[in-house]
Amino acid sequence: MTLIIVAGSERGAGATTITVGVAHRLAYGGHTVHVARIEGDPRAEGDARTLASLDFAESSGIPVALDALAAAASSPDITVAEAPAGADLGPLSAIATKLIVVASVGAGPGVVLNRQRLAAPGALPEDRLLAAPAVGDIAAASHARVLARSAEGDAAVCEHILIGAISHDSDQPYFARFARKLVVTRAEKVDIALSALRTETECLVLTGGADPSPYLLDRVAAARTTTLLVAPEGTVETVRDIEGLFGRSPFAGAAKVERIGALMADAFDDAALAALIAPRS
Repeated sequence: MTLIIVAGSERGAGATTITVGVAHRLAYGGHTVHVARIEGDPRAEGDARTLASLDFAESSGIPVALDALAAAASSPDITVAEAPAGADLGPLSAIATKLIVVASVGAGPGVVLNRQRLAAPGALPEDRLLAAPAVGDIAAASHARVLARSAEGDAAVCEHILIGAISHDSDQPYFARFARKLVVTRAEKVDIALSALRTETECLVLTGGADPSPYLLDRVAAARTTTLLVAPEGTVETVRDIEGLFGRSPFAGAAKVERIGALMADAFDDAALAALIAPRS
């Protein structure tokens, strides 16, 4: 078995993202690929479910022991396994055909730099979509009530955050500049909320804790293109709760899978792909 282990130098370094990207590149390169999440930290179960949702690779959907991966060495297939953040690299190196260490800063042999702005060997560029939080994370961080969900639900990704104007003048051009966005505005600003809904808005957060106009609620529920949340705090406090999610939310969602697949296709040509799965020398 070819066993590629992806290890993050720290929590949030992007190991799940790289695991999915490597598996995507191998699968679309014509290989049969298994993906696994090695047990050992609090994110293991969630990451395992994310890997099991991939339609181009096989997975059990539950965290696996490192010993179990070593025992499957006779398999002819390729397995891409994510290790717990900050895991000891010694035992991983002992069984891995290739060990990829993912870090957000610094560089070294065998290191893939994630969220790195500078072009460097083995680096992937910082990407707004990959750094964006999902609606489910936004709801949790803002302690918001969910009044209506879009068809995509909690998995929808918000690349941009826009704040509704203080004035009563709606400004559709302001909202229309960005797609895949989150709009935060006061619950009583019905005209501002309606203006945002006329553009591509993944999530609308109404602040102040008050229930919105029934007309607004009916509009959102009928369209099913926007998730509507009501946060208990004011606009400034709610934005502060949400803004820390960017670059820190767990990897999830079809849009992010497609994006990391495209980035990996650019990073790994056929020669690099062959080297990735070559036997240990």
